[in-house]
Amino acid sequence: MASRNSFEKHTFFSPANGADDREAYQKNWVAVYTRPRSEKKAAEELNKAGIEVYLPIQKQIRQWSDRKKSVEVVVIPLIVFAYLSINELLTLKKHPLVQKILSRPGEKDAAVIPMDEIDKLKFILGQSDSPVSFDAGVFSVKNTVRVIRGPLMGLHGTVMEYADGSSELVVSIDFLGGARLKIQKSDLELLK
Repeated sequence: MASRNSFEKHTFFSPANGADDREAYQKNWVAVYTRPRSEKKAAEELNKAGIEVYLPIQKQIRQWSDRKKSVEVVVIPLIVFAYLSINELLTLKKHPLVQKILSRPGEKDAAVIPMDEIDKLKFILGQSDSPVSFDAGVFSVKNTVRVIRGPLMGLHGTVMEYADGSSELVVSIDFLGGARLKIQKSDLELLK
């Protein structure tokens, strides 16, 4: 059997019954590296081109010397997530605001981001009352927890505890890093 590239191998498949219909291809999330400070524009243009995108943004209050203003802040700089099939990949690669499609370390092919991780990120940004930050790199897993109270109830992640007694919930986003937010220990339940 001919070998497929790892982009196909993980979850992208050939169309059903040999059909070449665009709808027959399975879609998956990939991380797209954009030009600096053009994440919103890239997301808008890719959406117009028929590619479903997700740009993690959060509203924050910014204060200037004379006023306060609510602004939308990109949570993961330079990254837009695209939900596409393998046959839409070329359209994505040719877009002028797309620098590259991210791959796992040591691999050349696009990395598939699991849908549940995108869903967790959407949930955190939609429900959190406190600012969410994002750290690149992989976190060491300390304690796996579930949120038992508040707007994030039911969310699973790991907890990082600091010397000053504060804690942060970390939700891993595959090989990209993790979304972090402050949380009270009393709102967490330790999982085994």
